[in-house]
Amino acid sequence: MRSSAVAPVVGLAVFVSALSSVQPAAKGFESAAKVPDLDLTPTQGWQMLSYQGCRYAVPASWHAAAEGGLATAPDGSNISIRIFRISNWSSHKAQIKAAFGRVNMTHEDSDRRLWFEIGDKPRVQHYIDVLNGLSVCSALLEVRTTTRDTDDTAKRIVESVGPAADKWPPDSLK
Repeated sequence: MRSSAVAPVVGLAVFVSALSSVQPAAKGFESAAKVPDLDLTPTQGWQMLSYQGCRYAVPASWHAAAEGGLATAPDGSNISIRIFRISNWSSHKAQIKAAFGRVNMTHEDSDRRLWFEIGDKPRVQHYIDVLNGLSVCSALLEVRTTTRDTDDTAKRIVESVGPAADKWPPDSLK
């Protein structure tokens, strides 16, 4: 029983510290077209990316890494994303909160999303988990600069994290 409780925490440690798995590249687009099956419309100057069944949006100036699960801004801000299987959402959230310890701010702790901030300025990290059945799209967003629109940009990125639609990206709709 103990090993099953430790697995998500070990997986989280691997997720946060290593982004070297070889996977298909993230696919993205810049468009004002609505993403099918989602209440999400990318705006001009933003790109929608998908990786391992999860999707997220970042500003167009960010560069998606070839292995797919990472996008980086010119200032070094970045987001990494993975999908994890879980057995119970409430237990998973409790394990994640215990693993991180001190949290600066909890933005959301609901039946579908866990979002909190850790770290100190000028490098603040946002941890995001979005439930999708028996899996979670899990992202770590690090914001390195503080400008007047930093909070809005971080919020837009966080709110875009979630499961990708079955028929997305757009080139798969043909």
